[in-house]
Amino acid sequence: MKQTSLYEMFEIEIPGDQPEAVARNCARFRQSEGEKIVVSAFRKRAGVFAVRFLPREEGEWKYEISLFGQNISGSFCCGPAEEGSHGLVQTQEDHFRYEDGAKYLPFGTTCYAWIYQTRELQDETMETLSTSCFNKIRMLIFPKFMPYNQEEPKLFPFARRADGSWDVNRTEDAFWGNLDNRVAGLGRLGVEADLILFHPYDRWGFSEMCREDCLAYLDYMVARYGAYRNVWWSLANEYEMLTTKTMEDWDAFGERLRDTDPYHHLISVHNILIMYPKRDWMSHVSVQSGDVQRVALWRENYGLPVIDDEFGYEGNIEYDWGNLSAFDFVDRCWTVVARGGFPTHGETFHREDEVLWWSKGGKLYGQSEPRMAYLKKLLYELPGYGKGQFFWYQDPNQDKSDAKKEEDQGNAFARLIARTPEENKGGLISMQPMVLAGDGWKLRYFGRTCPWIMRDQLPEGTRWKAELIDVWEMTRKELAEDLSGEIALKLPAKQGMAVLLTREVLQ
Repeated sequence: MKQTSLYEMFEIEIPGDQPEAVARNCARFRQSEGEKIVVSAFRKRAGVFAVRFLPREEGEWKYEISLFGQNISGSFCCGPAEEGSHGLVQTQEDHFRYEDGAKYLPFGTTCYAWIYQTRELQDETMETLSTSCFNKIRMLIFPKFMPYNQEEPKLFPFARRADGSWDVNRTEDAFWGNLDNRVAGLGRLGVEADLILFHPYDRWGFSEMCREDCLAYLDYMVARYGAYRNVWWSLANEYEMLTTKTMEDWDAFGERLRDTDPYHHLISVHNILIMYPKRDWMSHVSVQSGDVQRVALWRENYGLPVIDDEFGYEGNIEYDWGNLSAFDFVDRCWTVVARGGFPTHGETFHREDEVLWWSKGGKLYGQSEPRMAYLKKLLYELPGYGKGQFFWYQDPNQDKSDAKKEEDQGNAFARLIARTPEENKGGLISMQPMVLAGDGWKLRYFGRTCPWIMRDQLPEGTRWKAELIDVWEMTRKELAEDLSGEIALKLPAKQGMAVLLTREVLQ
């Protein structure tokens, strides 16, 4: 009997061909008397279709395939998961986790067009990822035309029709074979492939595809890549810029992915100015915004995990979105995390060969990645998941040492906040403490402010330890221990400081 491991793809190749690149709902997988899982076959290469299936339970699986006039049946055995394989990333409330329950915190990066580069450069990108902290990568399916990325691709996903439009049913073997290998390689590194399905930076006509062709393309993506455990669906990069698509189109695309993907991979939409409205097919919020303080509002308003996938890039190019200093970038990362979200990296350092990580991959030259690694390691060491804290009740002008602060306040500030429109709250957020809190710990980040003292109220009857973290120097030193009740900690009055409070176990 054929064998595979839990969360590892099982594949069957079937010789034959048909005009369409997808044979819809032709295969059924079932375990014992369990529910049937229906998947589609796809053209893998000339003259060969394939069926791919992702087993998510151990034991014997049976299958039936009806294709090209053939009825194919068989079975395979699914054994335990391999080391480091945890299944699909899923959402739970406002955070992520692997389906086996393991902790997952997205610390991603952006390499838009790396699969369109030379084999040598693609290999170099994979090598860089293997030693980095990144566990997610934003990457395009279609080629991109933008500054620092204007070369003509050697390969395209599809062949052209006589009128020059793309024929989504005539797939190019070399392109898809390479993408298969790269997505699988990312999976072996523990990197989620956040596949961007559409984008506006196009001179080849992919953005002009009609709705029917777009839906057929999405069906092909689900059939070919749905059985990879490390795939996410991103409907678009900067969806509003695709003026050839309507909101009805985008909703149709999201619904199609939700309805045809039997494994329910994560789905989101990336914006440039206007955030996509909440939809029932959205698993999380993918946002572009340098106003990182608003992560707290988005998390509350959407009730979903929030990833600020583009808040600017560390680099030195002429465009303002691509010339953040390393400290600015790290500060934004910490702010996103302290507000209850997750950050995504990008790097845009000018090079004479125009090989910028953000577009083509290759090597990293900046200083932010090791500091993201430091933050990621810290969060993984803390138990469970943190939740960003709101303090709307707290008047920023009030003496926080006043023991009667809540009574004296008389809820006047809270009433003001309640009647303040959402669009006007952003400025107030920056005046509220940046605190991420979990079970038995609190992480407070001070950003660019330089306070000489931090005050807090800890539960009576417990004991806590305080540590000072320098987010740039990546140092951590003890400030005090055996803390309880109202505390006041002296700080160095320096930007880029954080304080970690952890509850001590009483003997």
